[in-house]
Amino acid sequence: MKKKILLLAGLIFIIGSVFGQKNKSNSEQKFDKKLLCPFENGMGREPKEAFTWDPPDKKVIMMSKTDTAIRSCIDAKVLSINPTEDGRFEIVIYYKEWYFWYYGISKALVNVNQQIKAGQVLGLYKIGQEMEFRMFKDEEPMDSREFLECKPAEEKKE
Repeated sequence: MKKKILLLAGLIFIIGSVFGQKNKSNSEQKFDKKLLCPFENGMGREPKEAFTWDPPDKKVIMMSKTDTAIRSCIDAKVLSINPTEDGRFEIVIYYKEWYFWYYGISKALVNVNQQIKAGQVLGLYKIGQEMEFRMFKDEEPMDSREFLECKPAEEKKE
């Protein structure tokens, strides 16, 4: 009888721990800020791939017909700047446990470990090229579309 009680108590403890961790991680994943659009007049869209990923790829493809600069979406710190195979750059910035990844920058204008402000120019952009934007909570990809405040130039004038 004593073994059954201990086994039951252990099982309740394990189940409580698992559910407690799930609830805790879900509440920690809430992002309570709006993100400034990396472009002054650009728009984002879901990737149009010939195939689908499982789990879905949560990147946003962004383009602008007028912008030549890519801006920081949030007050953050520059974590890394790396050249890419196509001659452009990827820049990763972070705020607390949130990471923001920009791919497709033609020239980086910031330095690693630099503190940056929302709206500050991270680098230059060649008009018409695609720029990928990704958001991560630690290493988990997040869907940034609900946080990004991007509007076409026509909507901003009103």
